[in-house]
Amino acid sequence: MNPIKSGNDDTEFVPLTEKLNQTMAQNRKQQRWLTKLILITLSLILILLLSTQVFAKSVTVKVDHQSVEMGDIISVVIKTDFQTFETPDFSGLKDQFDILGTQRSSQIEIINGNYQSYSRWDLRLSPKQIGDLVIPPIKIGDAMSKPHIIKVTENKIVPGAEKGSSFLESNINLTAPYVQQEVLFTLRFYHLGQFINGNIRPPTFHQAISENIRNQFHYQKNVNGRLYDVYEWTWAFYPQKSGQMVIPPQSFNGRIQYQGRLKIVKDQTQPIELKVLPKPNHYPTNSAWLPAKKVTLTDDLQTTTPVRVGDSITRTLSLKAEGLLASQLPDFQFKDQAGFHVYPDKANNNNQKTEQGMLSQKLQKIAIVPTRAGKVTLPAITVNWWNTQTNELETQTLAKKTITVLPAVNTQQNPFDTMRPESIPETAQKVGSSNNIGLWQSATWLFVVLWLISSALAVHFYRNRKPTAIAKMDSQSHKNSLAWPDNDLELEKLCEANKKGVKDARMLYRAILAWQQRYPDKGNDTFKAHLQTLKAHLYHQADLPVDTLSALCDDIARLNESQSKSSKKPGKHLDPLYPNEVDA
Repeated sequence: MNPIKSGNDDTEFVPLTEKLNQTMAQNRKQQRWLTKLILITLSLILILLLSTQVFAKSVTVKVDHQSVEMGDIISVVIKTDFQTFETPDFSGLKDQFDILGTQRSSQIEIINGNYQSYSRWDLRLSPKQIGDLVIPPIKIGDAMSKPHIIKVTENKIVPGAEKGSSFLESNINLTAPYVQQEVLFTLRFYHLGQFINGNIRPPTFHQAISENIRNQFHYQKNVNGRLYDVYEWTWAFYPQKSGQMVIPPQSFNGRIQYQGRLKIVKDQTQPIELKVLPKPNHYPTNSAWLPAKKVTLTDDLQTTTPVRVGDSITRTLSLKAEGLLASQLPDFQFKDQAGFHVYPDKANNNNQKTEQGMLSQKLQKIAIVPTRAGKVTLPAITVNWWNTQTNELETQTLAKKTITVLPAVNTQQNPFDTMRPESIPETAQKVGSSNNIGLWQSATWLFVVLWLISSALAVHFYRNRKPTAIAKMDSQSHKNSLAWPDNDLELEKLCEANKKGVKDARMLYRAILAWQQRYPDKGNDTFKAHLQTLKAHLYHQADLPVDTLSALCDDIARLNESQSKSSKKPGKHLDPLYPNEVDA
């Protein structure tokens, strides 16, 4: 039996130990890599959070209503777009407001990977005085809000009058408006306790147009030391007839829970009378009647550079008014002028409801197409309106504008343009080297010799040509020009393409404008009617009859032919220069 050698055991365990060490080293390396990855990820998250804090710091202030009465409770929201644990200083509010309550909240949002945090303060304020009160800038950290103005009027409720657990009131902002002037009618329902349900019918305004401005706006108000919940509705109406007008009483039916008991509510307002004034006698008779707080008239002119005959110029007119409906704003009047045609689009009317009433706008775009080169003047636009704040006539005016119009671009290419040195690419001019200078010189001399030979042959041919050939060439050239003159080749090509089914209305229209510039006396009623149809299609989105382009080409061909025939009159042709040779 062979003895067991311990040396053999050592040799067998050495490779296993090396593999184990390698595996442990590899695991440590992976752990270090994983640790670095985690640290990098955390660093990026920290940088993202810090950048959000640094680059997006602002403070905003919002109020539930900007026009209030004494005793109304105003809800104010102060909000930051960053998170902070700092408490703002609200002492600046105490000069003009009583702070009834303050509540703070913070929130963090992550939406689609975007991190956002903010802090918010909800305040309840009550004004101390009448007038334009200011919520001063609120500073939080390095950010500061903008000042906010609140208009406070006196309480329309008679002080000291005993009010029950609920009551209904209504009022108007004007008692003597002009006809078609905006009047705001406000209806408020006050109650104590908890509101259960109820309904109210919209008011009836006889011989007036009305729009709902605010529907069931809720807030709180202090009346004779008692805090009421208030529901408010506002309508804007526009009397259409002068004279006496009566708004009938309004009623509210519902239920509230007050002092632990369910109570049926039936409240009613008093009728309201107002006197509607007629339009002032000195207001311009030819102008639309616009009784408004403010009217502005602006325009925007979009042109190409330079402007050429046939180009479309877009002019956008904007008429805005405070205290009117868009339907009350007048339409702009347009008509063709000397040197251009006008194609107005349909006007867009917009109404915006605000606390103070209606904001309206009439927006209209006009396509202006110059028909001749030179100076084109767009006439001034004037809008008269009646300022209801000052009871005075005012005028908004857009001054006239002058535009320089160049002739239409001749799209025909000059055949000699290719011979111009400036048309040769710069790279082609630089081709050459010292190795082929002699070759170019030889080619140049050869070209000069050939040019001299051809010139000599041309002179010889010219001196020996027969007059009959000249007469035949002139006759043939005159015959071709009768249908399409040489400078109308582009128009001819477009008409030929139209016959083959390739229709390009805009390019044909520009070619016709260029043709009209060359021959201003050509034209008849049929041609003008077809051209007007084409212009209505290009600039007023009208449908284009299938045969309009072909009819225009036929009209122009007939006009060219009729003029050429009329130009053939007896005694107007020169006798042949060489009669004997011509007869031969």
